[in-house]
Amino acid sequence: MMKVKANNITRLATAFERLMVKMEEVDDFCVELTKDISKQDLSLIGYIGRQEEVIMREVATYCEVPLSTATWCVDKLVEKKYLKRVNSQEDRRIVKVSLTKKGQGVFELFQSKKYEMGERMLGNLSKERQEAFIETLEYIARNLQAPVAAASFKTVQS
Repeated sequence: MMKVKANNITRLATAFERLMVKMEEVDDFCVELTKDISKQDLSLIGYIGRQEEVIMREVATYCEVPLSTATWCVDKLVEKKYLKRVNSQEDRRIVKVSLTKKGQGVFELFQSKKYEMGERMLGNLSKERQEAFIETLEYIARNLQAPVAAASFKTVQS
């Protein structure tokens, strides 16, 4: 691994924090508009909307939670009429989850706001810089798949 200058890490962290604040504004806007879902709910609606239909195991994997917790999350959104459950025609034991009309509306709003943010981020870059930026982010995201090790944090003693 290549040595990284401390100044570059500081610049990266600052830029990333500013970007995260802007991305949070998109989530906050959508959550505030609905009044009855959380950011985690919005993320799940986004995932299911992109996939169109998922099974409960996929929800649990996406949310990185046990199946029982995923079921509870889906139950809440079914009760609020954002999601619906459908038994598989091939195997009645399999329950598929998809968006309702209400859920589709929230998904489309969320997607349009993310699209607007993407246009703002990439709009002033040349096509080459856009490609390079996206490829770099994808590369970094792949390298960050491992969880952050709690042991790597040092405690400060007074």
